[in-house]
Amino acid sequence: MPKKRTDEEILQEIEEKIEKMKAKKQQVEARKKEKERKERTRRLIQVGAIFEKYFEIQSEEEAEKIAKALQAYVGKNKDKILNNDVIVKEKKKVAAEVAVSEE
Repeated sequence: MPKKRTDEEILQEIEEKIEKMKAKKQQVEARKKEKERKERTRRLIQVGAIFEKYFEIQSEEEAEKIAKALQAYVGKNKDKILNNDVIVKEKKKVAAEVAVSEE
């Protein structure tokens, strides 16, 4: 016949479960933060590489100066720049399709 647990034993068991859940929550949060940090690091490296490639940057100081010089222009025209790029790509795609269909 099972032994009946006291209220104190039940409370102690619940407290232990709560502590285990807190530890598990901390582990999940730590994994999430690490994943976000790695994604940010990768993105920064990629953006830096692109910036270096197109502007032939040799130092952090050069990158900083160029970024500051471009900041105002890009800030005002970012949507236009991004949309124009899409339009140019679409025009090239259509032109390529027309060239293939004419053959």
